Amino acid sequence: MENVFIKGRKLKRFFVWFIALFLVAVFSSTVLAKVTIGGRIYVDCYYLERNRENAQYKKLGNAPFANTAIQVPNITRFNLKWTHEDNVGMFIQLGVGQIRGGTTLSTSDGVKLRHAYGWWDLTENFQVLAGKTTTPISPLLPYQMVGTRSGSLNIIGEGYGELYSGRFAQIRGTYHFTNTIRLAVALVDPNSAALGNYAPYHLEYQTDTKLPRIDLGLPIYAGPISIYPSFLYQRRKVDFLSDYPDGIDNHIDTYIGSLGVLAGFGPFQLSAEGNWGQNWSNTGGGMGVSPPARNSAATIYDRQLDNTTTYGWWVDGSYRLGIVTPHIVYGQMKSEGDKNPMRYKSWFWGISIPIQVAKGFSLAPEFMWYDDGDDNRDATDNRVNNGRYAIYGVQFQFRF
Repeated sequence: MENVFIKGRKLKRFFVWFIALFLVAVFSSTVLAKVTIGGRIYVDCYYLERNRENAQYKKLGNAPFANTAIQVPNITRFNLKWTHEDNVGMFIQLGVGQIRGGTTLSTSDGVKLRHAYGWWDLTENFQVLAGKTTTPISPLLPYQMVGTRSGSLNIIGEGYGELYSGRFAQIRGTYHFTNTIRLAVALVDPNSAALGNYAPYHLEYQTDTKLPRIDLGLPIYAGPISIYPSFLYQRRKVDFLSDYPDGIDNHIDTYIGSLGVLAGFGPFQLSAEGNWGQNWSNTGGGMGVSPPARNSAATIYDRQLDNTTTYGWWVDGSYRLGIVTPHIVYGQMKSEGDKNPMRYKSWFWGISIPIQVAKGFSLAPEFMWYDDGDDNRDATDNRVNNGRYAIYGVQFQFRF
């Protein structure tokens, strides 16, 4: 317990020194600069209800599970943006709040770096960016906000249709062909894997790569309709250090193609995105912790590496009624082996209703239903029932 308190004090001390040093640097600069300070606070208050099969899957017991939680998840953030007349700028954002765990662990005192990057506009059409931030893959997000620390990572539909690019160190160039078309190419640090899936089943192995991950994005803005095609590719060598499986110098290739559409007509807005590819969680990214997300990496089948194909898609329709903007969302995700008979599928659907109560303050009631699949299959083709659950709650949102 003492170590926890010591760690908490160190994190808080780091946060204070971060702000102090940044302000000293800004105000001691002799170059004309513009500084913007902002932040958001999110407080989740919700009721979580899991059926017996889902409680078993989440290792919460052998009976239906129901719990109420009030949490400050670490999507709460504080950020600083600095620009000056030489077309150079930087952006730093810290996330504060509960970093991990579920409703039975609600210590909301973590500090974590979310973004830290700088950019230089070489010309009016070309920008170079370096640092940690999102990549060009899969830029759209459904409006689903309550339950980040529910134990199932319920945020923006991750694991139920949404593939979030994640935030990684990268070097990125963006070229604006016109005001409506631009191309972004990012060389991303390849030394990351979602859920620790560098290699199947965590056998003893050695992994390396000579090339960075490559992410491409080509957003096209055409009046009320915008189209977001993007693509990701990564290759890693995996040398197994035992006699299982046969052979060495195996390669795990990850690729993901993404297409998103955003259309707005007066108060009505429709957004949708689909992603398809193989071995998703052998690279870094936010794909959730649902059964298809946890089983989206390459596997070993018949003593050989076997690729896993995954798709995910979602749709979000909203209509603005003064200070109220109801969203209806639906999404699904599925992973299955090429030769391995395993397959897992998940769905989610529901309604989120952000309400602009006052300047800088919103409430977002949300009612969401999640299905982790009752007819999944494991590697021996046995039926797996991962159950269902629901989250009913409201999020308090403060912005400055």
